[in-house]
Amino acid sequence: MKPVLVVCRAESYQKAPEWLLASTSEYDVLISQYGVDADEKHHVCNGGKWIGICDLFKSNPSLLEKYDYFWFPDDDIQTDPSDVLAFFRIVKTHGFQLSQPSLTPQSVYAYRLTISNPRFNFRLTNFVELMMPLVHTDLLHKLLPIMEGKHAALGVDWMWHKLVEDPRKQVAIIDKVAMGHYRPRNTHLVSRMKEKSIDLYRERDETVKSLHVEPYHQFAHEGELLAGSKVTGGRLKFHMVMGYFSIRHEVTQQRWGLKHYMSFLREN
Repeated sequence: MKPVLVVCRAESYQKAPEWLLASTSEYDVLISQYGVDADEKHHVCNGGKWIGICDLFKSNPSLLEKYDYFWFPDDDIQTDPSDVLAFFRIVKTHGFQLSQPSLTPQSVYAYRLTISNPRFNFRLTNFVELMMPLVHTDLLHKLLPIMEGKHAALGVDWMWHKLVEDPRKQVAIIDKVAMGHYRPRNTHLVSRMKEKSIDLYRERDETVKSLHVEPYHQFAHEGELLAGSKVTGGRLKFHMVMGYFSIRHEVTQQRWGLKHYMSFLREN
């Protein structure tokens, strides 16, 4: 049994990322299509990312029992199979239930915490975003009913870390593996949903209300440095700030000021 199934929503099988279709014996790949040119030989479901993912598992429930992990990258993520494997190996070694690769400094990002910090192999956090989560099968069983009927599932990423068995030890951002994201955030999906008269921001507000989600500060509470030593507290914060400061000239989107570095010192 292969440990990971990669599920990517793409306009069509032919338009899926090249790295995703590269031959590998280490993990399986499934393309879920949403476009008018979809190939009927592969899964097809109109709508947003999570509508399609939920439909896929509803149509193929046995998939949930065949894999230990499921990875859901957006179709505009740039990486290669070797980095994908490196990411999977780190996650499996440490038993994380909810994790994501970090983003390259040049990426278009939503949360500064997700940018790769060059001093760390990984950081244990209270947040993983929707862009490319790797989810353990135990967590996915809990998530699918929550994701039902949601196109973008905005807001779910503010609470799903609480659903793992040990949120302090099983939620992580993997700094050692950084992937690129260069398409403007949300524009593609938002415009596509507007054509169908679907308001993703209204969906988000309804999700936040129904799940009683409260905004909170995203932070890391533990990390593993490149040499392998674990750091917490003041040492963790020091290395985070210094690591990010060292790549400040590489960050091309939303440049950082003093207040942004100071935010890494907070835990609430």
